[in-house]
Amino acid sequence: MIPGIDAGNSRFKYAVADEAGNPKIITNLYGESFTPSTVYFAQDGSIVIGTEALNAGFIEPSRLVVNWKRDMGTDKSLYTADDGTVYKARDILAILLKDAKDNIEAKTGQVINETVITVPANYNDIQKQHTIDAAASVGIKAILLPHEPTAAALGNQLYKHKGSTAVVYDLGGGTFDVSIVSCKGNTMDIIATGGEQHLGGRDFNDRISEKLLEEFETKNGFRPSPEEHPVFYQEMMQRIEQLKISLSAQSQSQVVLFCEGKQLQMTITRQQFNQWVLDLAEKTMAKTEQTVKEANLDFTGIDEVYAVGGGSMMPIVTELLEKLTGKKVSRRCQPHCAAALGAVLAGRIEYERQGKTYTCGDVALPGPGLIVHEILSHTIGVMALDQDNREVCSQILAKDTPIPSIQTKLFKLSQPNQTAATIQILEGEDGQESKDCLVLGHFDLNDLPPRPDLIGRVEVTFSLDENGLLTAKARDSVSGKEEQMQIDYDTKTKQADAA
Repeated sequence: MIPGIDAGNSRFKYAVADEAGNPKIITNLYGESFTPSTVYFAQDGSIVIGTEALNAGFIEPSRLVVNWKRDMGTDKSLYTADDGTVYKARDILAILLKDAKDNIEAKTGQVINETVITVPANYNDIQKQHTIDAAASVGIKAILLPHEPTAAALGNQLYKHKGSTAVVYDLGGGTFDVSIVSCKGNTMDIIATGGEQHLGGRDFNDRISEKLLEEFETKNGFRPSPEEHPVFYQEMMQRIEQLKISLSAQSQSQVVLFCEGKQLQMTITRQQFNQWVLDLAEKTMAKTEQTVKEANLDFTGIDEVYAVGGGSMMPIVTELLEKLTGKKVSRRCQPHCAAALGAVLAGRIEYERQGKTYTCGDVALPGPGLIVHEILSHTIGVMALDQDNREVCSQILAKDTPIPSIQTKLFKLSQPNQTAATIQILEGEDGQESKDCLVLGHFDLNDLPPRPDLIGRVEVTFSLDENGLLTAKARDSVSGKEEQMQIDYDTKTKQADAA
């Protein structure tokens, strides 16, 4: 059994296949269909997860970690324990994955050694590697990291609609993704993808909290601060989540907040809410329209529109998305469950690709007979000098390159009689100055035979595996000398011996 895990910024969801091969959501030990993606570090050294963590955080908010996902791939400290242990985003993810593993094993009675973990489509190599490392640290091998919109398309069973092309709009708690997916025969192709790593449901929440704070200050003469009134802020964020749910079902809702004996009682209408967050929602629509154009389509060529992720349940999202696309938004499965359900099917597809037998208990399930072609969400290249002698990104793998993929590009050395070269791998647009790009790693070609002429001699080959993770190789065609590198994000590079 290979569970599917949707490791969301706000909610963790996990699913498994039943004996007929159909994915189903597994509840946690409290019977909840999702686990809040929150971690609380208690004074006695214990670690509390989910709803209980949120409850404990009301008393001691400084011990609670939320909204960690945007910090994946960084070394930012999110919490320092009493014993001095520093927790980064990948450590928080590992804690949540261990809790998921324990819950799934308790519910199914099976030991979980492998899993499929969904990631945002705009995740870079470092973020993907840290996800794999987090899983490995708690005894789980992540066999696949499907992009969340891809998994959501599988969860919505787009593959059953042959000849269809869909927009998958995914507004999660921390990130926004949109993918254009085409199904032909038994093949599902991702033909374009886009998104924003710093736009999600939490930004909508922040906008509402700013309005509530302004109103509280107007009525009561002071503005609560997170440092002096942490419990107020915890309570306010809870009220905002409830408000979003209420306004999805009714035209207005009440918010009541207390601080230092003062009260804010406010009736908020759906129209008000929509006005407050309109620019954020419109930003996602502009990205959606842009991604459709990058797929060389217009909305007349779109057959299905899926809105997934918890943020997509806000009425303003549905209204704007249907206005933009001219199509009714499809809700074949619950928006916050789609990626987890699809991750289960992605695991079965991956096992079939590897020629392995996928079992559920004692039952061997046949392969789904599906092929999924994912694409690269960022351009990757190497640092090179342009005609103006600027250090820029020279593209080798373009955005939307199919995964897996292998591409080779020939380069000249920068100076006559040069005997060494550094291959610096960048994530950035072709021609973009290297200082504005993300450095993924570097390795060196040394002891090159000198030549006075500047000929194309260094062949750089990039190979992407099924998860979009990169291996780079450089070969000097004059001497035959080569070096190969896999990205190792703790030490930046891992070099093979020279050939």
